[in-house]
Amino acid sequence: MTAPHTARVLLCCEAGSGRGHVTTLAAVARALAPDYRSQAVLARLDHADVLAPLCDRVDPGLHLRRLKRAPVPRTLSAASWLQIRGFGDPDTLRARFEWCCAALQAIRPALVVGDYAPTMLMAARTMGITCVATGAAFGLPPATLDHLPELLTPQDAAAHGTALPDDAPPVDEAALCSTINHTLAPLGLPPLHRLAQVHDCTMALPRGVSLWDPYAAWRDRPLLLPLDRLPPLADGAQGTVFIYLSGADLREEAIRTALTRLPFAACLVAPGLSAEAAAQLSANPLLTISPTPLPPDRIAAQSRAVLCAGQAGTLALAVLAGLPVLALPMQHEQLSNALRAAAQLSACRVLPRTARSPDAIIDTLAALLARPASAKTARQDALRLRSAYAETAIESYRRLLRPLAGRAGNAPLPPPGDAG
Repeated sequence: MTAPHTARVLLCCEAGSGRGHVTTLAAVARALAPDYRSQAVLARLDHADVLAPLCDRVDPGLHLRRLKRAPVPRTLSAASWLQIRGFGDPDTLRARFEWCCAALQAIRPALVVGDYAPTMLMAARTMGITCVATGAAFGLPPATLDHLPELLTPQDAAAHGTALPDDAPPVDEAALCSTINHTLAPLGLPPLHRLAQVHDCTMALPRGVSLWDPYAAWRDRPLLLPLDRLPPLADGAQGTVFIYLSGADLREEAIRTALTRLPFAACLVAPGLSAEAAAQLSANPLLTISPTPLPPDRIAAQSRAVLCAGQAGTLALAVLAGLPVLALPMQHEQLSNALRAAAQLSACRVLPRTARSPDAIIDTLAALLARPASAKTARQDALRLRSAYAETAIESYRRLLRPLAGRAGNAPLPPPGDAG
């Protein structure tokens, strides 16, 4: 039996409140354990309990908040995402980058793995540290792109309740790239030749279902499985409706009212659900509220349909298990996932925010359940999509990351200005 390596792995996430970001990093930690020890810094600690048993430490980290005076973009793209989170503001960008460099100096990782963590990955590149980007495909455009494409049309955004001004200038990717270079080059960042190189790294390992990956045409490797392992195929003939919505999602009156009136047996998992909302929802005798997340295998075995926000992981679970699904998107990534999936899967439906009412939610779900072909079609689609995954996520991470971590070692880090 070989002795454990001394190399430390830093897991980081700079944006997103969903559980999926943390479960992705947990899969990385499991794949590298016990030979490599992990430490995590997270934008939010809502789901830190998932990582705590796997890491020496889990600390609060950098949070890419929207700037208070951020310009309203004319289009929704990865470029506009960067712009409204301060990548065009030199002072904000410099302060965040210096924080990341200081964290790397203190932690001294041999390997950095980030989910929605572009600043830490840029700092790692500056300091010559092996770095890997992973997470949902939507948030990880290929660094080779000359231009970051539009992710949602103005019509899609309007259906979500987002008004994009026609008279606003488009995001100037060259100017944004120039600002990053002028601000961070003195601190050692190698020059970016295009904005997509913000996401450059030693290896990119996006996860997801290619069906709703907006960058599918430009990928150079298949997506990793977006779940720890493939769920069993559901028979879809009986069972409950599985509902995964956050406590914040359930603040929307139309959704909350629909659940109080839902005429089907259903099981709700709702992280962050308030006591007041739980009491209101409990008035529906057909709705069971689970106090803890359910294993994917149990969801697939006990469910006949899924109601969710279009989260990358939950949507993938439904589709790969062969379950009809109704998505109620709460933010733009979920809207993109759901619209792209619904455009190609007849057992997948989406109700954007402006189309939602209690009756619309109940009626759409009822139509999915009443349609005999829904379960059969969902299962056929699942069989086709499952063939894209030859191994579990942990097997993929183990195969791809262990050689990187082994080569990286735990060498001393140069000061930021001396890197490269």
